[in-house]
Amino acid sequence: MQKYVRPKHFYYPDKKRQTVDNSLTSAMGLDHLTEAMIPFELFKNATPQIISYNWVQLAEIYKNNGFIKLAVDLPVSDCFRNGGYEFDSNTLEAEELQELNDIVHNKDDEKIKQCMRWSRLYGGGSLVINSNQKPEVPLNTNALYQADFDFLACDRWQCFPLSSSLYNAEQFCLVDLETQNKDDIITFDKSRIKTFVGEVQPYFLRNQLQGWGLSILEQIIPQLNQYLKANSVILELLDEAKIDILKIFGLANTLASAGGSEAIRKRVEIFAKQKNFKNVGAMDAQDDYVQKTMSFGGLNEILEKIFLLICSSLRIPYSKVFGRGASGFSSGEDDLENYNAMIMSDLRKPAEDLIKWVGEIRCYQLFGRKVDDLIIKWKPLRVLSEKEQQEVTTSKINSYVQLFNIGVLNRKQIAEQLNKDNIILFSSEELAELENDMDMSDIETEEQEQNLQANQDNKFNLANLFKR
Repeated sequence: MQKYVRPKHFYYPDKKRQTVDNSLTSAMGLDHLTEAMIPFELFKNATPQIISYNWVQLAEIYKNNGFIKLAVDLPVSDCFRNGGYEFDSNTLEAEELQELNDIVHNKDDEKIKQCMRWSRLYGGGSLVINSNQKPEVPLNTNALYQADFDFLACDRWQCFPLSSSLYNAEQFCLVDLETQNKDDIITFDKSRIKTFVGEVQPYFLRNQLQGWGLSILEQIIPQLNQYLKANSVILELLDEAKIDILKIFGLANTLASAGGSEAIRKRVEIFAKQKNFKNVGAMDAQDDYVQKTMSFGGLNEILEKIFLLICSSLRIPYSKVFGRGASGFSSGEDDLENYNAMIMSDLRKPAEDLIKWVGEIRCYQLFGRKVDDLIIKWKPLRVLSEKEQQEVTTSKINSYVQLFNIGVLNRKQIAEQLNKDNIILFSSEELAELENDMDMSDIETEEQEQNLQANQDNKFNLANLFKR
């Protein structure tokens, strides 16, 4: 048996060795805070409890609390603002792209939004294909052509994998939360499910969550608790803002006598009723009455700080959360630009895979084939004013005209670009007429070139004849 050898770089203090510490921190009893003071506060505020597990409480909070609903819904709604997105492909015609965009926007946009909302609230959501095929078998995409089906938006607790982890799940279980009967539990193959994971966490937490993410509420609960506690304190202070003090002569002697407490209580009640209903109070000449009011200086500053903490944890500008514009020299444009950048990186980019999956399924339904080069083009988040929009339109038209003058684009291509930009709409018949006009113009150009060549040949022959 091999003997264990202690590594040299490890230090083990000798039990017989005695040390003497004469530092000031040791004398004051603060030596345990010198090295662990910074992480101690972080560890003390960290909790091993995971709020994402309490899905019933999360649903109740989402229903009752406006801040929670705003934190969940507002970024998702802004993600699809200004038209959201559109599909594009080089293998699809303009009419086919328009048909694909129309059916996805009209039927599936709200389902995609719901899936993303549940992902932010619960840490995960999914879209389920509900068709006439058997749900427990793999999806037959060839049978989707001209078939009628729809998507179901579910959260991670309504549609969950029948496995210990989300990554190796082969089947999912869909539960009807209204009845929760055994007959209402349906098994779906993984080819019919598209999951959308929330806030991705390190391996230790991700393993506990079975591959799902965390709810966004995990990060904003401390700030929200401060806000709710501040409101409760303010309401209590308002109740105690005005205090009436009745100074009764001989109070101590009266309380010392038999029945004194009851007599004092009746005396105070009579005075309070007179003051409340008649605005007149009768007292003994030696009694006194004082009314004290409390001031609330500094509460507005405290609330402002809490509001800023909430906005920073939500990563949403102050004007969008509380409806108040920026103060000082700031116009609010920088806040909106940062917010739009967050929408692009945290919502739009992760949602592309989900939206593209929906578009590919709809392509099987509309065209009976898979479109390999299907891409998503997001529309800008910033809403332009009418003047700015007119300037952009004029600039595009001028650019198209310049490209036409130098021969880069023809009339049909310019008409297609104007139609795509929704500047001037052309029907398919009008585009076909432009193409026919182009063919006729090409024929006329060839005839003119042939006539010009013939005239040059005739001039050359005449010149040779005169030389002879």
